[in-house]
Amino acid sequence: MLKRKNTFTLDGTWKFMLDRHDSGGENGFMLKNIDTSLWREAEIPCTYEKAAQECGAYRGTVWFRKNFTANFEENYLVWLEFLAVNFRADIWINEKSVGTHIGGYIPFKFEVSSYLNNGENLIVVRVNNRMIPGMLPNNHYWRGCGGIIRSVNLYSTPVCSIDTVKVVKNGDKVDLTATVINHSVSDANISLGHKISVTDDTLSVSSEIPADSAADIKLSVPADKYKLWTPEEPAMYSVTTTLESEYGMDEVSVTFGVRDLEAKDGKILLNGKEIILRGVNRHEDSHRTGLATDVETSEADFKKIKKMNANYVRFCHYPHSEEELDICDRLGLVVFSEIPCNATLHHTKEFNEAESIKALPQLYANAREAAEIMVKRDYNHPCIFFWSASNETNETNATVREINDALIEYFKEFDPSRFAVHVSQGCYWHYGINQNGDLFKHDDVICINAYVTAERRGKEFGEENYKQAKEFWDRFIPEFNEKYPGKPILVTEFGYPTTNTRDSVHGERAQCETLHCDITSMEGRVAGYSIWHYADHAWEIAEDSTVYFGSYVSPYGIFTRDRKPKKAVSLVTELFGQFKENDNK
Repeated sequence: MLKRKNTFTLDGTWKFMLDRHDSGGENGFMLKNIDTSLWREAEIPCTYEKAAQECGAYRGTVWFRKNFTANFEENYLVWLEFLAVNFRADIWINEKSVGTHIGGYIPFKFEVSSYLNNGENLIVVRVNNRMIPGMLPNNHYWRGCGGIIRSVNLYSTPVCSIDTVKVVKNGDKVDLTATVINHSVSDANISLGHKISVTDDTLSVSSEIPADSAADIKLSVPADKYKLWTPEEPAMYSVTTTLESEYGMDEVSVTFGVRDLEAKDGKILLNGKEIILRGVNRHEDSHRTGLATDVETSEADFKKIKKMNANYVRFCHYPHSEEELDICDRLGLVVFSEIPCNATLHHTKEFNEAESIKALPQLYANAREAAEIMVKRDYNHPCIFFWSASNETNETNATVREINDALIEYFKEFDPSRFAVHVSQGCYWHYGINQNGDLFKHDDVICINAYVTAERRGKEFGEENYKQAKEFWDRFIPEFNEKYPGKPILVTEFGYPTTNTRDSVHGERAQCETLHCDITSMEGRVAGYSIWHYADHAWEIAEDSTVYFGSYVSPYGIFTRDRKPKKAVSLVTELFGQFKENDNK
């Protein structure tokens, strides 16, 4: 996580008002002197539902406002940063419109120096969680709660400042690239320095940055004094970067790890050695806070995943908070990270096909922006192995396939040090679309959702299910190897629910049987797999208050939503432990 000096949090108690008729603008909800006696209190970060229990199925507008005191250095720029708002935010400071942002789960910021007073200030945010065609997320099979779901900060910088610091292993070197932005109307003479923890590496350089421009300044150190990051030994370092110029001093710090990643001969290689990925899918969903940041629950969850002998977690289906990545870096959990481009052109309850097709160009533009922001924010986290362009999009549509391919290439342009992929649903990759070998042409790793046993089992379960599962993989893996030589296969979803839904399934015993069958049939055949799902999570509610899948909570978790273990936890822990021992022999 990029840490800055001079940061002031706006988290905490805000006032909150529901606006069912979207009339708050007309009624001056952004003004200082309105009557707020009927406004409730909400603790930011929070979702609509946490702020007001009746908002579980609400699609529409709410207002948040907060009075705060702030003083910043003269001639410095002040930035207002939201780490995520779902899904549209209109912002006012001291009754003046600052700007608008559309799109969930990603950070955005505004330069607000001219809006602030030294002393008392008022910030007002109008939030709307109604999804519209072309925005991200474009569709989802999870509870897409509206709200200010992550932290809100103010921070200051000189007019010539550090935008990002990227650290990456490049052969026998570790490259440190600082992007410096000069917002002034004059050239800036700068002195840039890096000081790295643990080692004695200190680097510095002088340069000139032209007016109103940005420059990348790269320095390198030998890689041989750095331990390589692995799930078993997740070595982490930090670097403090300082910039001095005639406009003042700027300082940031980032944590990082170094490692080599390669896909070769159907295997995923970490630091030149094969790694088999065994893990779970996980939503950033908490029974306490919904989709809003809950670091305590995240920490506990990831520690439980490690205790299950897993080494990998898929962050579905959007960029999770950076606090979660920090935890995975530290604990040694490989992460699969995804932009919120999910189920494009799938016919959900409130789907409008004509409008959605018309909006595909806008969807692509927004997805490119989300991809760039995610990579820029999360570049230094060694735990991330995968950038994913989408999940279960309707790949019968040629434009959707073109969007997936273009986004994968876009990820490669920004970050060639990781795998760029998309996730394909089983009904597409093994029912004809994949026959010409183009579906995964651009992907570094073949990522497929495959509920093999769940789709074939009856009420009675037995040896025939194991035979079917093995025959399934023995059929399809040679086809993949022929069409995509050398590309590893990662099964990104498989699983089974434990309570009655429209899938007509039953019980924890059935979940255990199905997981055992799938895991043992995939082991030794694919490069990795992740169970759907770590924990039960909230499912989407339509505007008419009906649920999408016949249940308010998805029952696919091996833990309940309040983190009580189901019987499958013991089974998975035992299996993963046996396989882990075999890996080390």
